[in-house]
Amino acid sequence: MDPTTSMREHAWRYFELHANQRMATFNFFLVASGAIAAGLATTLQGTQRVSSLGVALGILLMLVAFISWKLDQRVAFLVKHAERALSETEQAFPADAAACLFKYEPHVTAQARNRSSFLTKHWTYGRSFRFVFWVVGLFGLGGAVLSCLKFAGVISW
Repeated sequence: MDPTTSMREHAWRYFELHANQRMATFNFFLVASGAIAAGLATTLQGTQRVSSLGVALGILLMLVAFISWKLDQRVAFLVKHAERALSETEQAFPADAAACLFKYEPHVTAQARNRSSFLTKHWTYGRSFRFVFWVVGLFGLGGAVLSCLKFAGVISW
């Protein structure tokens, strides 16, 4: 096997491992945060005494969102690292080859990001994931605050 092919296969396995790891981590985050959010919503509907558990669940939800965000940052770095390696292996391709996916991806992505319409503007996985992490974290904060107010007797329903 020629060295270029071997390097490309190595970089591809590295990319594939971390890209799959990123998606698995995000899927775990969705399941875990969904379960915690369901528990938080249940405590908000429960008695004043149970609302103290809601404070803990809200804080836990914020913590899970924060930790998932930090893990996603690390895995995104590893994916980008693999993309750079794959781009370098594409140097062996002819200059105008359509198969130079990693080599030309930054340019194509920059063009997609420059669209003016909000609905057609390009969002990366990272931006989309960060949006979800923020929304879930804010939901946890809101739930913790509401639970605290309910526990203190300031609100009731």
